[in-house]
Amino acid sequence: MLLGVGIGIGLRSVPILKHTSHLIRVVIFTLLFLLGREVGQNPRIVANLDTLGLQALLITLAGVVGSAFFSWLIYRLFFSKYER
Repeated sequence: MLLGVGIGIGLRSVPILKHTSHLIRVVIFTLLFLLGREVGQNPRIVANLDTLGLQALLITLAGVVGSAFFSWLIYRLFFSKYER
């Protein structure tokens, strides 16, 4: 990872590489389009969208509630005593 950062810093002044963010954006949009096309063509996924959506909603809610709870718990355990 540090090698990649070093190479990135070294190549920062190369003019042709200044447009890399645009290329990355185009590649990401293309991959998302292809993923959507593949999902839309799969009859098993399309037939189970209601179940998959409900599962995604429950996982999201559990993640948000769990993150909020543990953030509150860590705040109470480590930081609230300094405010008194």
